[in-house]
Amino acid sequence: MGNQPIKMDTGNKVLLFISSLALLATVLFLVSQLASWIGDMMGSQAEAVSEERIAERIAPIGRVVSGEVDTAEEAADLSPGDIYANVCAACHDSGASGAPLKDDTDEWTNRLNDKGLETLFENSINGIGAMPARGGDSSLSDEQLHEAVAYMLDQAGVDHGYEGSANGNGDTAADDAAAEGEEPVATTDAGEAAAEEEAEAVAAIAVGEGDAERGQSRYNTCVACHGAQGQGTPVFPKLAGRDAEYIADKLVRYRAGETVGDQTALMAPNAANLSDQDIADLAVYVATFED
Repeated sequence: MGNQPIKMDTGNKVLLFISSLALLATVLFLVSQLASWIGDMMGSQAEAVSEERIAERIAPIGRVVSGEVDTAEEAADLSPGDIYANVCAACHDSGASGAPLKDDTDEWTNRLNDKGLETLFENSINGIGAMPARGGDSSLSDEQLHEAVAYMLDQAGVDHGYEGSANGNGDTAADDAAAEGEEPVATTDAGEAAAEEEAEAVAAIAVGEGDAERGQSRYNTCVACHGAQGQGTPVFPKLAGRDAEYIADKLVRYRAGETVGDQTALMAPNAANLSDQDIADLAVYVATFED
């Protein structure tokens, strides 16, 4: 059989015609929408942004403000212990560049005897050897450096005779009186009486009757700061190598409420309740520590 041609009736022809028209209409609609969108894109203009708006958008969140720092005011608030810790400790705790150790009694005694206190003060101000002037901190006053030197001598247990500033600003009462053209006020009778009482209190300690075994028991409260063998710490002085009379003298002064050094606030309450016998026992025990 040969292929027969497809015959379409009238209904199919009408349906085909209608479908063709619908397709054509759809294509025309899509083409018109595309043309409209392209026209909008080509005709639109970017919104103008003002310079102020741009600056506002890119402005940093934070701001750094620089200014002068009143280092003199900050330095005035430092205690001798603070100055030592901030400026001096790096060398005088380690002996770097030949610096004498803070608690080296023999070395400081020799320097004080050979050079005198004023020369030690001048060296701290002007510098000596590897030590720069004022220890490298130019904000420190002469009086603060004097106090720092006296502090190191105190930590070494060296009697230097420097009494420090009386008014907290580095000027002694005698200096103030001299500046006003007045005669310095002599030591009062009350002051002399207090010194005599202190000397009598120290003399009353019968160190020879101290008991090292009892002293060891008492020393348990001292270990945390001064070490089991009195070796000391970077903050608290070494006790090893001190004789019993030295230890007794310090404890009596702490007990009396006298300001002995920067650690007085910690030591005074511990010494307040010690009897003469307690002090003698502690002094004898501490004297057994080898340097």
